[in-house]
Amino acid sequence: MTAAARRTVSPRRLLRLWHRWFGLFAALWLLALSLTGSAIVFYDELDRWLNADWHSVPVVAAGTESAADDALAAAHAALPGFSPRYIDLPDRPGDTIMLIGADGNGAPVQMFAHPDSGRLLGWRVGGSPAFDRRHVMDSLYALHMDLMLGPAMAWFLGLVSLLWAIDHIPAALLAVPRLAALRSAFLVKGRRLRRLFDLHRAPGMWLYPATLVLAVTGVCLTWQEESRDAVRLFSPVSDRLHYAFDDTVEAGTAPAIGIAHAVAIARRYGAGPADSVAPIAGKGVYGVRSFDPRDLDGMGRLWTYIRMSDGQVVGQRHDNGESAGDLFFAWQYPLHSGKAFGMAGRIAIFVAGLATAALCMTGILLWWRRRRPT
Repeated sequence: MTAAARRTVSPRRLLRLWHRWFGLFAALWLLALSLTGSAIVFYDELDRWLNADWHSVPVVAAGTESAADDALAAAHAALPGFSPRYIDLPDRPGDTIMLIGADGNGAPVQMFAHPDSGRLLGWRVGGSPAFDRRHVMDSLYALHMDLMLGPAMAWFLGLVSLLWAIDHIPAALLAVPRLAALRSAFLVKGRRLRRLFDLHRAPGMWLYPATLVLAVTGVCLTWQEESRDAVRLFSPVSDRLHYAFDDTVEAGTAPAIGIAHAVAIARRYGAGPADSVAPIAGKGVYGVRSFDPRDLDGMGRLWTYIRMSDGQVVGQRHDNGESAGDLFFAWQYPLHSGKAFGMAGRIAIFVAGLATAALCMTGILLWWRRRRPT
């Protein structure tokens, strides 16, 4: 075999070809995901700053939970056909009530209500990009999910995440061809093309764990059923209890109890302070989500299911579940958002997103500078 033939089939050359062509294929998509992802790391803080009149009011007396029923009634009156998915209750004095659902055409809607009276303060309808102060954060979030192009694009972005996770292996092997070169892989030095190469390699090495976590969690959050099927090969994976409840409730049946009553029942059943309530009308239950010491991301993850017809508690489950597989999936969003490690984790994810965008751009520049017939 000639030296040229040996070079053609060498493992390092194959790794380089994979990394190059994956990078060119995925750069545009990863650039969009990384920039929108970095922005929405601080979604709550930025949206509160832009829309303070929707998110907060002067501190009022206690009793905000009872206003949720009035807010839901006001939402139905203001937007006929509104279908609530979550009612997010105030976490602290002065916070407003947020109702998340869809309008009569299926477009996503967020409505904001006064925590004392339930009076609507405003709402926004999503589904198309808009970058005014009312809609910019919501649009960035939707773009991060599927570029506002629907389930087919979400599936494609899951594929990009899977290939990105795989690409971390050849990227590491190319960055560190031998152990003696490990230290230099973290440094930026040299001039011109060498410096551009180091600017591509060093950020990837410094943030390698964070970008790998983003890739793997991106697959699990996008390809949810496929990921669960894969994990079931190693550990049982259970779903939220209401997925198994019968669809026995006729459309249009009015609940016999309201949100405030359901929250009170959950508290008597041993749940902590309520984070939000999911009216699952087709199943005839409220899912009261409460804060719990087992929560991984500061969001209420204990579900207490209360029948709408009579207030009977029909089940309780924490998102952490009972098995290793359940716990694996419980960690996916907290890791992807950085919330699992508080503000330090969120900053790490923010920086990792910006670094990924830089990797995409420096990778394309490297290819352009080095392009030669293969």
